[in-house]
Amino acid sequence: MQLTSKDGNMVCDFYPAAGLTDKFVQVTSFQGKEMSERLISKKEMEYQANGRINEHGYEVTKFHTLPRVKFMVAC
Repeated sequence: MQLTSKDGNMVCDFYPAAGLTDKFVQVTSFQGKEMSERLISKKEMEYQANGRINEHGYEVTKFHTLPRVKFMVAC
């Protein structure tokens, strides 16, 4: 799912995580530049999406069905 702010500057994308049925990759972009990418749970995705839509007026602008790979690195 893609959510876009009222002014179009902020975009938040939620992609299904490749190989993980209960996880999503959240990508936040500002003015077309990717600012962050993180792996989140389905519950967190629902919380984030509802908050952006109901409290900040974001609109759903796209639905992503293809998974995105997120490589986690442990140090």
